[in-house]
Amino acid sequence: MLLAGSDLINTMSEPGVWSPSDLDRILGRYGTFIIERAGSDVDQAMEALTPWRDNIYLVRQTIQNDVSSTKVRLFLKRGMSVRYLIPNPVVDYIEENGLYLDDGPNASASGPTYFTTSSTVEPPSIPNLSQAHQMAS
Repeated sequence: MLLAGSDLINTMSEPGVWSPSDLDRILGRYGTFIIERAGSDVDQAMEALTPWRDNIYLVRQTIQNDVSSTKVRLFLKRGMSVRYLIPNPVVDYIEENGLYLDDGPNASASGPTYFTTSSTVEPPSIPNLSQAHQMAS
């Protein structure tokens, strides 16, 4: 199951952006929950995706919220706080794991720099497969 913002479903309805086989695999085999976002015409996108409409679940927006993963990554790369935009446990996880590596043209020659909401931290250690499995349990 794919969870995505309505901006993604709009791209799925544009000819030539997604291959029919990819759409069939994602929407037909797995399905998706689409979170409505301000400025996206979900109803028009759904018309183009009629063959998969039974596997597309739309979550209508009751309160306008334009927070997206793209915005969160951009804020963090610029050293801006995302507190109050996303749940605190998510912010904590991002900080604890040093997510959102800045590897653009301004990256340090001495190695990667990780930006979080509060400070620059060292790159995280990468657990081996058994450690990762234990952490997920």
